[in-house]
Amino acid sequence: MKEFLVITCLMFLLFSSSYADNFDVEFLKAVNAQNCKLYDFSKDFIATNIFAGAVGLSSVFVAPRISLVSAALTAMEVYLLKNILKRPRPFQRYAWVIQRAKAKGYSMPSGHAAMAFESAYIWSMNFPRLSPFFYLVATWISVSRIYYGVHYPSDVLVGAAIGYLTSYFVACMINLDNSKKKVSLNFGWSF
Repeated sequence: MKEFLVITCLMFLLFSSSYADNFDVEFLKAVNAQNCKLYDFSKDFIATNIFAGAVGLSSVFVAPRISLVSAALTAMEVYLLKNILKRPRPFQRYAWVIQRAKAKGYSMPSGHAAMAFESAYIWSMNFPRLSPFFYLVATWISVSRIYYGVHYPSDVLVGAAIGYLTSYFVACMINLDNSKKKVSLNFGWSF
């Protein structure tokens, strides 16, 4: 529940103040202007939609039901929000943005960040000691979207919140459903 409150407060801060646009643009400038060999080297792999889907479904090996439902819901939420908000991508709005990867459609929210955090939650749920590693990978994927010039920081934060919260609620619902199935009543007669 603490994570939900933190993410909600971050989203409120981003969208409620006039500072939000400045933060978005300044952070985008700072990250996009860098030269990162690791991101450049892996661009052809991690910048694809196939990669985002593979990351989102990677947790199917440890929690198949939760992973499949979470990935499907996350993808639908991202698709719907992109088409409702219709936010142009940074390279479409600002001439100074270095576009390092191909991207179509709208910017808000980041599907890569959503799928990365959806999967990170599920992996962390099953391997809690490795949780920092899973969230580090999810953050690395998310920041790459800013570096490539295809997303704003707020796109990434909203995407991360969608992925995390969707998998959290799906896990709660499926685990609640599983706990109900395990309860059995014994109506046997004993004399």
